[in-house]
Amino acid sequence: MRYVPFIRFALGICLAAATPTSELPWPELILSIEEDRGFSGDHATLCLVRVVNGGRGTWPGRKIRFEARAIRDGRVADRQFGSFGLTLGPHETLETRIGFIGRFDRFEVSPGGSRPDDGSGRRRKGKRKSKPHGTRVRE
Repeated sequence: MRYVPFIRFALGICLAAATPTSELPWPELILSIEEDRGFSGDHATLCLVRVVNGGRGTWPGRKIRFEARAIRDGRVADRQFGSFGLTLGPHETLETRIGFIGRFDRFEVSPGGSRPDDGSGRRRKGKRKSKPHGTRVRE
């Protein structure tokens, strides 16, 4: 019977780890996007995406995902998906750059929006390239 407290403790840790993290408080996180005029060119437009934490929570930047859209003639001409790095603390700001192929003047950004193949957990498929038979490396 003396193992029961340890089992409960271990079970509690496992359940806590298995519980999904809470959703991001998007009303407290404010996204904005603007052209980064210092780095844009004739064939590409770089934009600075910014998130401001108006709340008291701390959030990992990689979990703050966004979808940015370049608008031409009132229609979405290109879209990019991204996230931030580091950690966003209370009343702090994080920034990241994204690029669009082509020249655009109007942009939109919204929370969420992850590609089906967003790269998280992506593994290389196929065989690795191997050296041709008979090749030796001399040291």
